[in-house]
Amino acid sequence: MILTVICGRSEGEWFDIEVPDDCSITRLIELLGVRLFKEPASSGIQYILEAKFPEGLWFTVKEGSGVAESGLREGAYIRLQRAFSTTEEETPSYGRRALFQEA
Repeated sequence: MILTVICGRSEGEWFDIEVPDDCSITRLIELLGVRLFKEPASSGIQYILEAKFPEGLWFTVKEGSGVAESGLREGAYIRLQRAFSTTEEETPSYGRRALFQEA
C-alpha cells in the first residue's frame, strides 16, 4: 500500500512510502518517527498517527493492529505528531483555542 506522508506545509516536503499490508501500526510509527524527527522513540514521547482520505476528514489511527486492519487504504494521507508527556495515557485534543483568552 502506498501512503503519502505529510510533513510540512508545502507539497514539496511530502513523500510517498510503500508499506506492506502486514506491517503493524506500531512499527510504522517507529519508522516514521526516526525519519521525521531524526531520533528513535524514547519514554515520555508519544506519537499520534493521523490519516485522511482525499475526500475525508483527519482521524486517529489506533495502534495494535496492522496497516490493512486499521482502516488505511491506498492513497491515504498520513501525518505523525509528537507529544511529550510524563504519563503513558494518551489525551486527545479537540478544537482550537485562542492564544490569548480569558479564563
